[in-house]
Amino acid sequence: MKTDRSASLQTLIINMASFWAQFAISMVNLALVYHMRLAFNLSAQMVGLSAAIYTSTYFACCLLLGPFASRLKPRHSVELSMVGMSFATFIVMTTKTVIIAYLALVLYGIAMSFLWPQIEGWLARGKEGRALNRATSSFNVSWSLGAALSPFLTGILLEHATGTPLLAGIILFILVFLIVKVATMLVPGIRAVVSEKQNLHQTEMVDSSTPLRFLSWAGVLTVYASLAVTLTIFPLHAMDNLPFSESIVGFLLFVRGISTVGMFVVMGKTSIWHFNKHIVLITQILVAMICLFGTIIEGVGGHILFFFLFGILFSMSYSYSIFHGASGSVNRSHRMLLHEVLLTIGTVVGSVVGGTIYQYLDFATVLYACAALVMVPVLGSWVFGLLGIKRV
Repeated sequence: MKTDRSASLQTLIINMASFWAQFAISMVNLALVYHMRLAFNLSAQMVGLSAAIYTSTYFACCLLLGPFASRLKPRHSVELSMVGMSFATFIVMTTKTVIIAYLALVLYGIAMSFLWPQIEGWLARGKEGRALNRATSSFNVSWSLGAALSPFLTGILLEHATGTPLLAGIILFILVFLIVKVATMLVPGIRAVVSEKQNLHQTEMVDSSTPLRFLSWAGVLTVYASLAVTLTIFPLHAMDNLPFSESIVGFLLFVRGISTVGMFVVMGKTSIWHFNKHIVLITQILVAMICLFGTIIEGVGGHILFFFLFGILFSMSYSYSIFHGASGSVNRSHRMLLHEVLLTIGTVVGSVVGGTIYQYLDFATVLYACAALVMVPVLGSWVFGLLGIKRV
């Protein structure tokens, strides 16, 4: 009974930290789009590049620093991340030099690489089947709720000044640090959690991974590229071409986030999608259709529907990746690292390529490119099927 209570408390702390960390990250990331544009007078392409700096750094450091992070206790990794991200955000907020801001974004990405892979590996330890689905679902609901609520408040704060949400993000990073620090002092079970490297030495498991993880990973990579477009390029499109204020843009992103949260709850209570290749493929096709729908919509109502449907499909794709990637795996942190790396590649592609296409063409062309990209895993699976390859 004491073990169950300790495990429940750990899950609660992980979910609290995930909620506030993602709330802060979403706030800072959206504020950076406006801050880099207005404070440094950057073009759409350069704003996209700014987003790609910290995501690319995150990607590289997940790979390069992953072995080092696996030697840290998860709580220490989270604390280190919060300190680094708050300091980097403070530099971006206060500097008048764009080069220094870019260097701070590099630090921001480095610090973030100590956060998500370790948290995800921590929560998935020793769980399979429904227990794994419940754990990943509660985590998904937590971080996605933070991502959903954050843009609405950020949009309101942005109408005051671009530095206001950046300062709020710093305060929230410090809050997460304090949550983990205090929980460590009060909950012995959290203090007892060992590093991933030590955990592997203490347990004996046989790998029984599903090959569906490859299709799920390809899907989440392409869908995340489309997500980056909605988070980074759409605000620029709204600023340049639509009669939408910052608060309206924040509300639209809030709609996307709330539909994502709701679908994560549904995914956590169902199992029909577990190891179901056809559902994964249908989801990809529907994302492509939503992107095409986005090219013809006008007005706030049409955009609300677009973001609502996109949020539902995004949560499905994300759930496929994190569940099928972890299921049957021996080294959970390594699998979560791969999951995060793929999300980051998608974000970089969406931010940089989307920003470039938007600058030289238009937003509709960006969405056409997204629709084509999310169909690649579907076509790849079809080709593998014709060749008789059953791996995906």
